[in-house]
Amino acid sequence: MFPMPSAIKPTTIQIGEIVRHPVVMLGMVLLGGTLGALTPGSAPWLSALSTLYLSLIQMAAFPFVILAVYFGVQRLPSVPDAGKLLLRLVLMALLAMLLCTVIGALVAGLTSAGSHMSTAQVAELGKLALDSEPGFAMAMRGREAEAATWNVSALVPDNLFGVLAYGPAPAVLVGVLCFGAAVAVQAPARANALGAIFEGIYRALESLVHRFNTLLPLAAFVLAGAATATAGMETILLLGGFLLAFLAAALLVCAMALGVICWRLKKAPWPVLVALREPITVCLFSPVATAAVPGFIQVMSGQLGFNRALVELCTPIAPVFLKAGEAMYFSMLAIFIANLYHHPLAAADVALICVLSWTAALWSVGIPGVKSLVLGTFVMASLGLPLEAVLPVFLLVEVLCEGPRNLLSLLISSALIALVADGLYINFGQVSEAWQPATLKLVFSRKQMMLFFVLASIALAGVFCAGVGFGLYAAS
Repeated sequence: MFPMPSAIKPTTIQIGEIVRHPVVMLGMVLLGGTLGALTPGSAPWLSALSTLYLSLIQMAAFPFVILAVYFGVQRLPSVPDAGKLLLRLVLMALLAMLLCTVIGALVAGLTSAGSHMSTAQVAELGKLALDSEPGFAMAMRGREAEAATWNVSALVPDNLFGVLAYGPAPAVLVGVLCFGAAVAVQAPARANALGAIFEGIYRALESLVHRFNTLLPLAAFVLAGAATATAGMETILLLGGFLLAFLAAALLVCAMALGVICWRLKKAPWPVLVALREPITVCLFSPVATAAVPGFIQVMSGQLGFNRALVELCTPIAPVFLKAGEAMYFSMLAIFIANLYHHPLAAADVALICVLSWTAALWSVGIPGVKSLVLGTFVMASLGLPLEAVLPVFLLVEVLCEGPRNLLSLLISSALIALVADGLYINFGQVSEAWQPATLKLVFSRKQMMLFFVLASIALAGVFCAGVGFGLYAAS
């Protein structure tokens, strides 16, 4: 036996790093997909578990996003020429969405998505569309269709407190931007107390989101099982050409965005990719884009050194307003349907598809979930193609594209920050504010504990009596 030299220390293996490794996550997704394919009857309870996880992560992630935007607005006055930078960001975001439609159309055209399906496969696709239940009513004409126009209230709130409680995400973020701008112009002595309160809540929510993300391997297993059990392997195989083409186009755009970040930082791609590995993994395997926002903020500002004000302001609002993934999805869907019906497309038709897909993506702001896919009919109408014939089938597999779409929004927003923040990056002197797990220890005396239990008992008894009284009053 030879003693181990004192200079050599055993490697510490972090269990959290192992379970969140992309290979482990992919394995859990494949296992979950296999379970869903083999046991289609498990769809109800798998969907219930996935809904529970989504509710938990949204409970912490969405308030964190609100406070991140608030602090981004507070720090924005310290950025030189902040107004010009924000204008450039908006214009470049619109151009990036248009570029995504072009890349999506080119990839769909090069791969001939939809044109290789045989007559039997097309018939099977039609049968699946007839047997599918999309889960919500959709009127293609009449008074209901006229009422489904663009809703301005989805973007402009009329009541800040009401929209925080019941409003859609775009209206909430617009309200927070206005509120943050109003606080930013106040004297520091007036705003410091509010900032200190929000800072504590902000850090607590950040910690909570990180802890919920530790459940991501199990959540990925359940979500994959629910998706395959609901859609069925037959549907996934029939639309496999479209799904693979969409993933290839999304991977190409993500590689371009990472290239822009590396070019600005003057670093090799591998260190940047390693730094962004965890938030990218969370974004890919979690259907909630906001779950990856804390990781992107920490890496972009704390590790890569970009200006924290721009990162905190732009990263949280990217999944809501930067609909790059939807723009690419609509253009590829149009090419797929055209190939499916053997409809020839000229260069002018492809250009029209790109412009209309870009418009539909902008229109989808404020429309949650799979309902945004209905806007694809707006693109199809210009070509005279019936998307509604196969729309129920695409609604079943749309959840499989949610992760890549969210990743497109977050990575493109990070690349745009790298482009406009010339001279504002490599700023390691800023406060990184990295999240660190901490333990909160509360010490109570015996008298304090007894008083706590007495007061809690009185409060519970009061609630019980109030409920009994209300029930007797309603019965009478």
